Amino acid sequence: MTLRLDIAPAAETARDYAEDAVRNMLKVYGVRLDYSVDSLQHVDRVLAEWRDGGAPLEAVNKSLYAFGSYAGEVLREQEPGRWIAPPEAQHGNLDTLFLFVRLFDGREWPAIARAVDTFLNPEATTLHASLSALLAS
Repeated sequence: MTLRLDIAPAAETARDYAEDAVRNMLKVYGVRLDYSVDSLQHVDRVLAEWRDGGAPLEAVNKSLYAFGSYAGEVLREQEPGRWIAPPEAQHGNLDTLFLFVRLFDGREWPAIARAVDTFLNPEATTLHASLSALLAS
């Protein structure tokens, strides 16, 4: 598994990546993402379709970042928070490789890592379920 971290979003560009996801979902799938929690079900469906169709990770790196950024922005629409850069690392646990959202109440959600995990692992918790659980806590 190789993820190109040099194309991963930074805190300043996460919203731009999210907007890429919105534009591409409309253009490719005809689905209008509206930054609602329920809209993540569309993202989960696409990630599963790519995984089940055998899409190579290298071909969807940037899209995974875009979908993860979108998911993080969905959270930020629900609760006040900010993107936080992880410690500098090129390897390790998925949750430590990417930006994550820290809410002002201290809760954290690794949205980009969840998108990557959803793509890689059919047993992973979906973005929709993961965010719903976070918001219920």
